[in-house]
Amino acid sequence: MSKSFIVLSVLMALTLGLHLFGGGPQYADPFWHILPDGDLRVMGWVLWHAVSVALAVFALAYLWMARRPSFDLLLFTSLLQLGWAALFLTGGMLWLGSLWIQPQWVLFTAFPVLAHLAHWTRGRSESK
Repeated sequence: MSKSFIVLSVLMALTLGLHLFGGGPQYADPFWHILPDGDLRVMGWVLWHAVSVALAVFALAYLWMARRPSFDLLLFTSLLQLGWAALFLTGGMLWLGSLWIQPQWVLFTAFPVLAHLAHWTRGRSESK
């Protein structure tokens, strides 16, 4: 059992909590009141909670990888998170003029890097 992947799973679950209870009131709730029609409001709600589902799946994937190493699952979750990081970086620089107004890119870069380090170090320790 990989303690590193258990820690990553717990940290991702905490990230989900921050998303729901910190980001919800800050972003999701205002979207509901600002968007002009029901179709856009529901789409915003669906997209917000699609991220919630993905964060929960990432946490479960890390928990899965704690017991069952899977480079394919690691690569899949890493590519999704790095894609999100790229979106935050692009949006921050193009429209906000700063990388730090929405620093979520740090998390979505750090998780894949740490997961790959955990995978690599587990492989090295098992081969000894």
